[in-house]
Amino acid sequence: MTERAEEGKEEGRHPHHPSPEEIRKRIEREKEEIERRLENVEHVLIVMSGKGGVGKTTVTVNLALCLAEDGDVGVLDLDIHGPNVPEQLGVDEPPKASPAGLFPVKGYHDVRVVSIGTMLEDRDLPVLWRGPRKSGFVREVLVKTQWGDLDYLIVDMPPGTGDEIMTGLEMLPERARNVLLVTSPESLARADVVKAGEAVRRMEGNLLGLVSNMHGIICPECGATIEYFAEDHSEKLAERLGVEVLARIPLDPEAKLRSEEEGKPMVLAAPDSRAAEAFRELAERVKEAL
Repeated sequence: MTERAEEGKEEGRHPHHPSPEEIRKRIEREKEEIERRLENVEHVLIVMSGKGGVGKTTVTVNLALCLAEDGDVGVLDLDIHGPNVPEQLGVDEPPKASPAGLFPVKGYHDVRVVSIGTMLEDRDLPVLWRGPRKSGFVREVLVKTQWGDLDYLIVDMPPGTGDEIMTGLEMLPERARNVLLVTSPESLARADVVKAGEAVRRMEGNLLGLVSNMHGIICPECGATIEYFAEDHSEKLAERLGVEVLARIPLDPEAKLRSEEEGKPMVLAAPDSRAAEAFRELAERVKEAL
């Protein structure tokens, strides 16, 4: 595991407790290093969801692949407890470590990936970390990763507004705090997503817009869209947060089946599907927004 993550262990040996001033200076040095690491990254996009189970990582991965069709793309997976990005992008080895830093591994469409999911000795065991250790891991990965030249770096955050998100938004330079919120049309998602949007604002982030995932079901027989929520709450959310719904991604059973069979994201396994078309439209809207 990484050095800073080990430093965060509560039971670790700390002969010297740093003063608030020492901590402040260390964080400033880290911020400067992170800014240097991102010098050749044109755009940074943070993907968040106030609520779990809305398909945030699915949106991240398919969006990354669409953007990679005509650009260089990286994905930083900061979902420590549910790191699913490597599997979806065909990556099964850890980033290359050297004195110069961490070097991402390339997956489908040459998308560069860094994730704790490839750093664990046993991927079936849970990551049982408390807040300081998670924050330390986020800082270290941001400080050490050598992304090189990228058109887009997408940061996949965990659900909610916990340590990883707060640390990420705090440590990233202001120009890199562009946030895309993923939700679903159901009313249950509303309160959680509003909280996430407010957290972005308080952390001085730039909320680009919403993605309404699982928005209707594509009938595999006739191709019609079946609406299964009485009301589209994603539109109300967008109004509440003062942004637009940039895309509505339907549930596409046929595309999902092909994705499962091939073990690849929908835009690769079913490029002609309605879901893939919606992801490509999202990529165009993101380009415009950035």
